Amino acid sequence: MRRNVAILTVLAAAILVLSAGALCADTRFTAGVTNIAAADQGGHIVAFSSQAVDANGKVLPQWQVKNLIDGKYVVGNYTPPDSYGWASSAPPTDANPQWIVFAFANDQTRLISRIAVDPTTDDPSFIGRWVKHFTFQVSNTTKDGPWKIVGDFDIVNKPIKQSFDFPPVEARYMRVLITANHGSDRCVEMGQFEAYEAIVGDDNLDQLIVRLENVLNDLKRYRDLTLAKQDRESREKASTKPPPPAGAVEKPAPTGDQTPTDNTPAGPAGPPK
Repeated sequence: MRRNVAILTVLAAAILVLSAGALCADTRFTAGVTNIAAADQGGHIVAFSSQAVDANGKVLPQWQVKNLIDGKYVVGNYTPPDSYGWASSAPPTDANPQWIVFAFANDQTRLISRIAVDPTTDDPSFIGRWVKHFTFQVSNTTKDGPWKIVGDFDIVNKPIKQSFDFPPVEARYMRVLITANHGSDRCVEMGQFEAYEAIVGDDNLDQLIVRLENVLNDLKRYRDLTLAKQDRESREKASTKPPPPAGAVEKPAPTGDQTPTDNTPAGPAGPPK
C-alpha cells in the first residue's frame, strides 16, 4: 500500500511539474515515446570496436553488440536466455575507447533530443564492468564521421534506465564513445541503448501528453524493478539456511579457485578481482 501511495505521489508531482513547464515555459520541443533506435523500428548497428568472444575467438551470442537494440532487458533475477547485454573484448580507456555506431531505419536522418542507456547486464554491478562514462556524437554524412559532439554523460552504477535530454540535433549516425567503466580491467558492458525523436511544435497540450506518456513509461519500469527486487528478496529469504542445531559441527567450505560461469565474457588476462 505504501509503495502504491509513493508511486501516485510521484505521478501527481510529475503532472504538476510538467503542466507548469508546458503552459508557462517557452519550450517548443519534447522527446517522443518511441525508441527509434530499436531493431523493431529499423534501427541497426553499422560499426563497433569489439564484442565478447570465447577462448577460441568465437563471438558469444549472449553478449554480442546487437543485443543493445533488441529490446530485451535484464530485470531483477530475470535475464533473457539469449541476450545478456553487450560486452566488449577489452576495457575502455581515454586512449583506446570502446565504441558503437548506431543508425536508424534505411539510414535516414532523424531529429533527436533524447537518448537513454540501461547499463544492466547479466553480470552484477559490483564487479565494475558496467559503462560509466561516454561521449555521444552524431554525423549527418557517413558512419565514419565527421562527428559532432552532443554531450559527455555519466552513468551511475545502478540497474536503472538513465535518460539524457539535449536540444534537438539532426543525426544520420550516432556514436557512443565509451572511455570508462566502473573499475574492471576485463571489459565494459551495457544492457540497452535508446534514442528518441524530437517533437517540435507550439501545441502545449500535445507536448504535455507526450511528457506524461514518458513519465508513465518510467513509472512502469520502476514498478517492474520494484516487483523484481521484492521477488528476489522473498526467494533469498525462503532459501536461507536455518542455523545448525546446538552441538552440530558444520563442514568447512571448499577452498580454491571457483570455476567461472559460462556466461562470463572472455577478455584479456589480468589480475584477479
